[in-house]
Amino acid sequence: MEQLFRTIEEEIPGYLAAAAGSLDGAGFSTHSAGDLDLAEGREPFLQMIRSYDALYRAMGGAIDLGSNDEVLITASRVYLLIKVDHGAQRFVAVLLGSSGNIGYLRFRMRDYLRGLGRA
Repeated sequence: MEQLFRTIEEEIPGYLAAAAGSLDGAGFSTHSAGDLDLAEGREPFLQMIRSYDALYRAMGGAIDLGSNDEVLITASRVYLLIKVDHGAQRFVAVLLGSSGNIGYLRFRMRDYLRGLGRA
């Protein structure tokens, strides 16, 4: 897991923090490049991702947009991008500063989620 986080930090300009694990909370790991730590909000964070997964399933997967199936939260100073593998029940989330390149992060997230399966 640490290698995955190091890769994300090295590749993504504006990187602030990341979290990854399974939707049941097992293996929940975080990494931070500064003062923000996603572990501080572990339970509400997992609850939000589980709610998204439940909505996805309730709609029969109809909201699945293929490789771009993700949750993006935009705030004035940060972006939080969460990519979910509904089948494997895993996720990767990256917190990015507003000066970062959200498009490039979206492009790389699929590979990061695959990397989680190998971690």
